[in-house]
Amino acid sequence: MITAAYRGHVDAEINDQYRTLSGSLRFLNNIVRFPGCGTFDPQASFLVFQRRSHTLVGLILCSQVRPDVGHITQICMLPEYRSAGLGETLMAATAKNLRDRRFNSISLTVTEANARAITLYKRLGFDSIRVFDAFVWEG
Repeated sequence: MITAAYRGHVDAEINDQYRTLSGSLRFLNNIVRFPGCGTFDPQASFLVFQRRSHTLVGLILCSQVRPDVGHITQICMLPEYRSAGLGETLMAATAKNLRDRRFNSISLTVTEANARAITLYKRLGFDSIRVFDAFVWEG
């Protein structure tokens, strides 16, 4: 699902974790099993399935970076399900879960070229705190 959601996206061009199945599996394994972006938080992570086919069409994965801070490590939706409010619904579910558990804030990162996501995050009240460069090794 991740490779299909990122097909043709700038993030897939620079990172095989979005471009290839093996990269996506490695990415998911790293998020769930290793605390690189905090400790995976299954309570604040959600999946969206298409009702009739039971096909996974979207997901949000969250980690805990401090006892009171959640971090959205991944949110993505298959292209044909975008603009239906599902991303906003996922964000709301994660925010409610964290708020109910007394978390004070949520962080996330987004590629500057992902204007649709940035628009959503700003509409939901997120502010840009830090801008940083990403470097790509083409070996």
